[in-house]
Amino acid sequence: MKQPVCIITEDMSPPLDEGIKNFAYSLLQAWPSEIPVRGISVLPGRRINNSKIAYFRANRLFLSYRLWEELRALNPELICYVPSASATLFSFIRSWLLKLYQPRARVVMISLQPRNYGWLSRRLIRFLTPDVVFVQRNETAKQFISIGCHVQLIPSGVDLDKFTPVSPERKAELRTQYGLEPEKYTVLHVGHIKRERNVHSLVHIHRTLDAQVILVGSSFPGQDKHLLNELRKQGITVFDQYLPNIEQLYQLADCYVFPVVSEQACIGAPLSILEAMACNLPVVTLRYGDLPTAFDDGEGLFYADEPSELPEIVAQTMHTNGCNTREMVTPYSWRNVARLLLGQSELG
Repeated sequence: MKQPVCIITEDMSPPLDEGIKNFAYSLLQAWPSEIPVRGISVLPGRRINNSKIAYFRANRLFLSYRLWEELRALNPELICYVPSASATLFSFIRSWLLKLYQPRARVVMISLQPRNYGWLSRRLIRFLTPDVVFVQRNETAKQFISIGCHVQLIPSGVDLDKFTPVSPERKAELRTQYGLEPEKYTVLHVGHIKRERNVHSLVHIHRTLDAQVILVGSSFPGQDKHLLNELRKQGITVFDQYLPNIEQLYQLADCYVFPVVSEQACIGAPLSILEAMACNLPVVTLRYGDLPTAFDDGEGLFYADEPSELPEIVAQTMHTNGCNTREMVTPYSWRNVARLLLGQSELG
């Protein structure tokens, strides 16, 4: 495949502190250099200074002369649609319209979170399905196969050059820089400040262990301000603004915790877990999605069956040597994810 590729999403505006937006942009940046690539963002708010991305407004269904004109001029062989709301019925309608705009292109959709469909939606999706639907969970794959979609699994990726381990001395420097205690064991979670992410479990870790616990939120407008204030009152250090050097928060930590239970609260393969592993942190996580299938426990990766187990397992990381999580995540570079998508898009 040497013809251009187009990656379309509703929102590729800064800051890149939301999972689906981050996924689309990282995929665009990692595309193999020998293949021309164009990004299209159809919510023209703030813009990233990147010549690969076109920003303009299209309506909710992608009925847009400008979009048709842009695709006709590009004449891509592959159109990759990453819907901000994941695979809703409207997402399938948009994919169908993209195929109408470019009948000779292969149109694929990446669904990063599961959705439930009624009887009528299932019937309609059968006639609207793109050439390939990429998902991150086996259960989601079975759901789409039963509807009649051609499905492939795709992991999330990580920037292995940006997210790297640092020395103990550098950890202490970074903690001082961010107003933290330099010598205290530091536990981190990165994600939206919402109750459905079960972030209140961090309070139990803080109460049980002699550790400073940090929650890095985002600029996402749906943050729960009441929960944020509640967590701060309970002793959790909360950063609720966009941090351009987010890798430094991973680097200053001693352990990463992922307490999320609800599959609707995060993408199927959480980016934050891969970023923490790339920094060679011990990671304590619930058995979320297909994570246990992708990564065996051990060498610094610990699985909990219930949120109540998190403090005890985090305590184990204080005395565990031989963490090797970076090596576990090395195959998941964004460049490898892009090449996997390319290869699987040509199937069927």
